[in-house]
Amino acid sequence: MSRHSLSRRTTTILAALAATGAVAAMPVAAETRIETVIGTVTSSDPIRTSYIRKTPSDEKVCETQQVPIYGQASASSGGGENSDLGAMIIGGVIGSAIGNKTSDSDGAGAAGAVVGAILGREHAKKKKSQPTQQIVGYRDQQVCNVRTVMIEETIQEVTGYRHRIEVDNKIITLETSTPLGANERVEISRTTSYSLR
Repeated sequence: MSRHSLSRRTTTILAALAATGAVAAMPVAAETRIETVIGTVTSSDPIRTSYIRKTPSDEKVCETQQVPIYGQASASSGGGENSDLGAMIIGGVIGSAIGNKTSDSDGAGAAGAVVGAILGREHAKKKKSQPTQQIVGYRDQQVCNVRTVMIEETIQEVTGYRHRIEVDNKIITLETSTPLGANERVEISRTTSYSLR
């Protein structure tokens, strides 16, 4: 075999291989068809989600407590005239001491004793006339307060519907936001793609 014919044969093989490679490198063409088909709803079930809702609410809470009972009591509850006499004596002694200290004249102590006795008696009368409150006992009383509490509720909401639909003797599942009735006929968009393997 001559060199010339060998070279021609090699060129032919390389050209054939290049052509085959070019075919393999070409993108595969595909076709997509969209068509509308009719299906029949066999069942429709709600899709639910749940969450906990907290709501503030005022609640009246009552309990029994012991409450003090106050009574009126005189400042000098015992003694009557004796307490007046005691106040006069104390006032007289204090008045006499003040009179003797402030003046050197005779009779100043006696005058101070008289004035002190009168003031002591007036002070005792004032104290008597001003009653004070004292706890004289206890009684049971229902005491109520209002407090805010959080009430928890589990809320379920329907967020959509899951349908089982018969189409072309097959059961498919689709979801929508609205319900569909059983045996309802619906239009379904079907997309089919064809391509070479």
